[in-house]
Amino acid sequence: MPRILHVILLCCLMPFLVKAQQAPKRELRGAWIATYLGIDWPNRTQTPAQQRAAFITIADHHKATGLNVLYVQVRSQCDAMYNSPIEPWSADLTGTQGVAPGTPWDPMEFAIEECHKRGMEFHAWLNPYRAVGNSANLPAFAATHVAKQHPEWLLSQGTLRVLDPGLPQVRDYITTVVDDIVTRYDVDGIHFDDYFYPPAAPAGTTPYNDSASFAADPRGFTVKADWRRDNVSLLIKRIYDSIRAIKPWVKFGVSPSGIYRNSTNPAIGTPTSGLEHYTTLFADTRKWLQEGWVDYIMPQVYWYIGQPGANYAAIVPWWNNNAYGRHIYIGMAGYKVNDAAQAAPWMDPKQIPNEVRMNRDSLYTNIFGQSIYNTSSLRATTRLGFRDSLRLDFYKKPALQPVMLWRDNVAPSAPIALNATPYGPDSVALTWTNTASTTDEMDKARQFVIYRSEDPVIDTTSADNILFITTRDQTTFTDKTIVPNTTYYYAVTAVDRFHNESGLSNLSANQAPDILCPGDQELTADASCTAALPDYRSLAVVNDPRGVTLTQLPAPGSAVQHNDIIRLIATNAGGKADTCSFAVIVKDTIPPQIAGLAADPFIIANANNQMKAVTLNYTVAECGAVTNVITITSNEAVNGAPDWEVIDDHHIRLRAERDIFGNGRIYTIKVTSTDAAGNVSTQSTDVLVPSNKPWTHGDGLAVVAMPNPTLHQFVLLMASKDPLPLTIRVYNNNGQLVETRNNIAPNSLITIGANYHGGIYYAEITQGTKRQILKLLKLGN
Repeated sequence: MPRILHVILLCCLMPFLVKAQQAPKRELRGAWIATYLGIDWPNRTQTPAQQRAAFITIADHHKATGLNVLYVQVRSQCDAMYNSPIEPWSADLTGTQGVAPGTPWDPMEFAIEECHKRGMEFHAWLNPYRAVGNSANLPAFAATHVAKQHPEWLLSQGTLRVLDPGLPQVRDYITTVVDDIVTRYDVDGIHFDDYFYPPAAPAGTTPYNDSASFAADPRGFTVKADWRRDNVSLLIKRIYDSIRAIKPWVKFGVSPSGIYRNSTNPAIGTPTSGLEHYTTLFADTRKWLQEGWVDYIMPQVYWYIGQPGANYAAIVPWWNNNAYGRHIYIGMAGYKVNDAAQAAPWMDPKQIPNEVRMNRDSLYTNIFGQSIYNTSSLRATTRLGFRDSLRLDFYKKPALQPVMLWRDNVAPSAPIALNATPYGPDSVALTWTNTASTTDEMDKARQFVIYRSEDPVIDTTSADNILFITTRDQTTFTDKTIVPNTTYYYAVTAVDRFHNESGLSNLSANQAPDILCPGDQELTADASCTAALPDYRSLAVVNDPRGVTLTQLPAPGSAVQHNDIIRLIATNAGGKADTCSFAVIVKDTIPPQIAGLAADPFIIANANNQMKAVTLNYTVAECGAVTNVITITSNEAVNGAPDWEVIDDHHIRLRAERDIFGNGRIYTIKVTSTDAAGNVSTQSTDVLVPSNKPWTHGDGLAVVAMPNPTLHQFVLLMASKDPLPLTIRVYNNNGQLVETRNNIAPNSLITIGANYHGGIYYAEITQGTKRQILKLLKLGN
């Protein structure tokens, strides 16, 4: 296919700085497999089984190098490396043109399948015009070959015979061949090489003559060179349109010779002096780019950096600047490396690596990759190890191919339900669900990209985070490259035939974070015996807190009353979680609250020396269990039989007696409440067995009733130095409450009893802790 172009003039060397680069996430990485005369494959002396095995070896080798597309020559001189209904079997397969393989098989179908098994694209490489490479072999050609069927279609240049590009029927014929391939085979692209019109006739040979074709169909052209370029352009546009109509996902591109035109004016061409395909081969590739008739141009820049007359470093920038929105890939001369017949720079093992670095330079945004000619050079061990520089350095990380947004800019839907499961100590099994269309070829998920990072925020723009690109649309993968005890985050995207990439799936991690909880914590309960849980998450220790979400159960702010277990859950961005726990001990420091303690009756007026039942009215506020203890004391000595008896927490019996010489017996009943935490509170009340004398408890309070006895009402004269208000409660002789008055000003005078029935009454006057009891006698009714 690609020919060596000889250059005769010198040009200035363009300095090129070798610098460190990041591998691009997207890059075309290709190689040509030439079948013409068995250059790369197949060996016509081998059996079909041997030929298949040989191709598998080649495909494995290219996959291991890191390539993602192969250009396999399937039509080199109007013959077929596939089962064609139009053209005869290639002699490069069997040794005899037109003879099918002994064991029926289809080499192109086989090669497509093997490429796709390895996740590589297969582009069918056709030479559109070459019909007979050497006319001396024409007698051995099959009778069905176009050169014998239509000798009038041929142009002759020495021993070379090509189809005349100026004939409409030739354009029809080539289009039919391409249409047949695109229709019947799952090719990813159609690829034309650099053979268009024959180059200048060798010395001693007659140049081809297409005057008759020009005269028959000039189409308004008066200059034959322009007409010839238009002939080729008509075919290019027609092929592009036809491919898109049959299978919109099949790409089309051309690999011309490396020099468009020689000129020091960049608007015309490059500062070179080699064969220019615009004027010599009549291929106006820049027009094809401008008009959008190709998806890419892959110029064969088979020269070294600084080469006189064809400087790689001058040609690549020109192609970059003339892409017109299409892709430029660079064809590179791997076959020249360490070839003694070549110039000295090809003996430098850094030549190909430096050219790849230049292709990747950020200055050249329209250079999207490269392809190596030929396969044999990539497989040879004598090529100064340039293949290893690709495999171990430049192509170490897998790459997606560049997108062709003018063909398709809609990505498939993102995968879901990604799950990473440790599989033994040294691997992780990934599974996910494909949500992309399975019916529309343009929307199908052709492959999946698996990203892996130790950072939970995965940078999908970096090729460093690409772990693997699946070969097909499988939804499982096993990562066998993990470092033990390392947390990896995984995400998956789907890509279609044009390598449009979906959004990320959910993240999944291979292992959970390690979390260490604090020790047991203590809280103090409030008056309602509850405590609000603090946020303990800041006390947890996580081995790698990046992207980790901490959850506390029960949540911070929750009310707890008892000792409880708190769980802290650390969930990383990949959905894996680890849990630790600790106890919260709720400490109760507030004693039980005794309220409303009062004895009923409060006064035992009839001192008959009998046991009198007394009810204790009170409540105890406490969230837990309490123990109440009732104790009773008396201000007078106890003689003989017990003067009291405790029945239960609310019921006692008191003896109704008093010392006849005293001021009255006072039974002091004390309630002691103890909660589960040991907090204690007490409250007391009195029951009075009064004498005929007033009873006073507390200095500074003096109350006098006048008159006493009375027929009508009592006048109470209060005297106290304490500013607190007074409360008066009046009980009858049975100890029942008759009247209550509150908020009485100290040092005041009030009247009571106007509506009392005749009898004995007791007035209890309290001021804070001061207390006085008066016996009142109402006469009459």
